[in-house]
Amino acid sequence: METKRVRVIGAGLAGSEAALQLASFGFDVDLYEMRPEKPTPAHRGGALAQLVCSNSFKGLALTSAHGLLKNELNMLGSFLLKAAERTAVPAGESLTVNRDLFSEEVERLILACPNITLHREEVKTLEGEFPTIVAAGPLASDTLADDIFKRLGSERLHFFDAIAPVVETESIDFEHAFYKNRWEKGETEDFINCPLDKETYDLFVQKLREAESIEPRPFEKHELFEGCLPIEEMARRGTETLRYGPMRPVGLGINPTGKKWHAVIQLRAENAQKTLFNMVGFQTRLKWGTQKEIFSMVPALKNARFARLGCMHRNTFIESPKLLDETLRLRPELPCANGIPPTWFAGQITGAEGYTEAIATGWYAAWNLASTLIHGKPKPLPEESCIASLLRQLVFPNENFQPMNFNFGLLPHKQEMKKKNKKEILGNEAILAVTKWLQEREQFPYAIT
Repeated sequence: METKRVRVIGAGLAGSEAALQLASFGFDVDLYEMRPEKPTPAHRGGALAQLVCSNSFKGLALTSAHGLLKNELNMLGSFLLKAAERTAVPAGESLTVNRDLFSEEVERLILACPNITLHREEVKTLEGEFPTIVAAGPLASDTLADDIFKRLGSERLHFFDAIAPVVETESIDFEHAFYKNRWEKGETEDFINCPLDKETYDLFVQKLREAESIEPRPFEKHELFEGCLPIEEMARRGTETLRYGPMRPVGLGINPTGKKWHAVIQLRAENAQKTLFNMVGFQTRLKWGTQKEIFSMVPALKNARFARLGCMHRNTFIESPKLLDETLRLRPELPCANGIPPTWFAGQITGAEGYTEAIATGWYAAWNLASTLIHGKPKPLPEESCIASLLRQLVFPNENFQPMNFNFGLLPHKQEMKKKNKKEILGNEAILAVTKWLQEREQFPYAIT
């Protein structure tokens, strides 16, 4: 192993995880973050590992896909998952963080690591001297994005993503709101529920369908990520769509009249003090004045003050199935790999959608880079693992490649399973496979000597 210095481009979730992992293996890491010198359309300031959309890493239960993936990352020693746990706010059975404290904690870890040098400057090209992980995110600078896509010979792919509004808690009218977790999960009631009767709901949906978006309408539908659709787009798909989506009233008991709630908007805490709550699933591209007008139709939000309103931004990703191997490395045999150092990709730019997925790809890219440089070859995770299953989705040949979250459908199904215990079986297989892999890893040293 000749090279001890490596480069990581981007200090978001994937890049920060990758940098910390590489440093733990003994590498000297040059970590580049262009913000705040060069801002993006969605970020605020220069905070590392900034959570732009939701502040939730989703479920913790092992019977949920994201809970299983988080469990695997903790088994594998993820630094950012631990940081998230240390900055968590109450949110039932989900891992939800104070986004500012989370960023501060990640930056503290980065700055406290003697192996990492943080450069606050823009990287404009993949050319360089040292092996590289590109974790520039879906909002890489235009200069770097142009360099990447010109080299890869690939048409730039993108979809539009949206951010949900955040409400000041003291401005919520609790005569028309109540604290309760869906299905009463969690030790404390952490979600604020804002119900709507049928008449209000129908008018609310009508206004959403007629509302003017901040961008010229329409965006091409294939450019909207199905896992994060704007609420107005969902409303246009049918009157009942929101009632079966983010406004579904199930699992919340009955209202004072003894009937089921017709529709409910759930709010989730942004910080431990619970002074701010975000509107769960209410990402939107509506104009800000329009947002205030429509959301004030909800009885509990009639006098709401918004710490942040929703907005829209474009996420860019590469054609991973054509360009990356199963270790997230740019295929060395491709002409586009000539003239640049060995290069791995991680995070949303690969098409791995979601916070936990970004951390997972950052971990995996760092692991494979370290394996390659120290031992001459990668040591892949077992196929039953969550990360390996996600990677198959990213690199398997696909002519209609689109971003995707990790889900149970990606895990290998080796037998017929009843729906009742299917998730439990798949989860146990994943955990056992990673446990065995970790035991074997103890005989495969990764410190640089």
